[in-house]
Amino acid sequence: MPPLSDTRLRPLILGLVVLLLLLSSFATGVSTNRFATATDVFVSDDPDPNIGALPPFIQPDLRTILHSPNISAANASRARDFTYSTSQPSHEVGPHNQTLAEYRGTNLQNLPHNRSTSAWFPDSNRSNGTVVKNTHVTILGTQNGTQTRLRRANTSSQNLFLLPRNGTVLASLDYSTAIPNQTCTVTNGTKTCINYSITNQSINRSLKIGSQTWTTGETSQEARASRPLTYTDAQATERTTMVVEGTITTQLAIHKTVSIRTNSGWQQTNVTSNTTLLSHTVRDAAPVVITPNQQLNATQTLVTDNGDLKRIILRLDGPTTFTNRRHWSYASFKSGQMRLQNVWGVYSQHRYRNATIGTQHPNMTLSFNASQPLVPLNRSVNHSSPLSTTSQRTVPPPDVLEKQLIAIRSKPAIARTASQTASTATVSRVRTVPLAPKAAPLSPTVNLSSVPPRASTRVVITNVDQPLTTLYDIHGDEISLKTRTVSEHPVSLTLTKQDKRHVRIELTDAQTGSPIANQSVYLHGAVQGRVTTNSDGIAVVTRDESAVEATFRGVANDSQGIYYAPSHNQVRFAPTPFNIYSALVALSKGFVAVIAFVLFYLPFHYLRRR
Repeated sequence: MPPLSDTRLRPLILGLVVLLLLLSSFATGVSTNRFATATDVFVSDDPDPNIGALPPFIQPDLRTILHSPNISAANASRARDFTYSTSQPSHEVGPHNQTLAEYRGTNLQNLPHNRSTSAWFPDSNRSNGTVVKNTHVTILGTQNGTQTRLRRANTSSQNLFLLPRNGTVLASLDYSTAIPNQTCTVTNGTKTCINYSITNQSINRSLKIGSQTWTTGETSQEARASRPLTYTDAQATERTTMVVEGTITTQLAIHKTVSIRTNSGWQQTNVTSNTTLLSHTVRDAAPVVITPNQQLNATQTLVTDNGDLKRIILRLDGPTTFTNRRHWSYASFKSGQMRLQNVWGVYSQHRYRNATIGTQHPNMTLSFNASQPLVPLNRSVNHSSPLSTTSQRTVPPPDVLEKQLIAIRSKPAIARTASQTASTATVSRVRTVPLAPKAAPLSPTVNLSSVPPRASTRVVITNVDQPLTTLYDIHGDEISLKTRTVSEHPVSLTLTKQDKRHVRIELTDAQTGSPIANQSVYLHGAVQGRVTTNSDGIAVVTRDESAVEATFRGVANDSQGIYYAPSHNQVRFAPTPFNIYSALVALSKGFVAVIAFVLFYLPFHYLRRR
């Protein structure tokens, strides 16, 4: 008999593999082990030479990581663009160690704009008037507010600006002016020449939020074009639109000279001058929310035992929609050395990588009639005339940093100063509601994680010896914080076997013996995952495993000034005896399947091959 080929051996090998798998599965069961991995390290490779002083926990560039022989993976993973608490930027930026607001404001004031050139950003909506060219007013950001890229399903894709009640808006008005060259015409020995000159050019900007309007003060032309717009006491109560308008008013002098031809040449006979006012207006808009006007009720319940503080329950009640809920940043403890930090953070990055600069080259294709009527100041002029040609080139703009609101952690956490090491306060439980389905997107080069944000509705702090004193929103403004005090009572959570399948749960005040009614008890090993006690503090559940575990998470009864402490208990049933007959039946079924495969399929397959 010839030896079996590889093709003929495959079914036999397959059968043996199946047999081994069945045996191993029966003997050991299916098991998957998951091991915790080390910190993933992502290093940003785009260090900014003008970033200035950085907080000590941020590594400035890749070389620092590579040249540090003892750096840990956790510290290496912090090499990234910087983040900071929303209400307290603690570091400085720029070559002169300015604050973030000063740095942004200075760069915006240095934007080039004059009569011959204009630089615009990628999102600028440019417009051309009669003499004003490449005009745009662009909202670049805010000094006191921030932006968010958090979006809910089926909503507008525009990013919201979250603004405080008093703040500044960074918006640059940029333009160039193209003046027509002299024009001369000759008719029957008479030459008429028209020259143009600008005698005055002024800029006015205004900011509108909802129904309120703010205008710029009387300063220099350059400052009016680029300095931040300040607003106070914004009162919009819902999502609204922020509009920035810029109007350039040009006083154009038109000089008309009439000459006649003589034997000695052209002789000037009449010179007249006239002026006209040309007004050109541009605008930019963005959706905004004045966040301090949104709702958020904050109450801390201090749970004491014999006068000693044991835990804090912080309740944060408000709308569960992103645009209607006031967002808090942190709460300070009495000592001032600890904070309860929210999930929010502000991420700053360079918004614009380049800009386009255009240079005007006037030509002689347009002449004005000296009798042209005045143009009203508040009227937008949009005549499109080939006054000039434009050459464009890409240039690096001033560094404009964008502040973006992100979620950097999934739940609030305790932050301590370097000198605070004694306290063991921890956040034990957090109840949250989702605000956005996805995390805020970040630049691919940024080594920073962001999680889908959730609004905290209840935060429980344990092992704490001091109360919270002040709650701050994301702009640093205080949020009213109410305080209540309750006394902690121990709880008795008993589990009793009612029969072979059911467990009786009883929840009572261990100090007074009173039943604790209408409270949730969380279960493991039962058919249901949670049950509510009746008026007698009793509930009956059906077990699903040999052991049933019950957990009461604690609750405050403000009306009685009592806090029922958490409690946990379990009850075990006798394990189901091992049934050797069932095991043999299962094993025999496996062997029968393998034997049938070997006896019937393999010979048939072998004969068919021959």
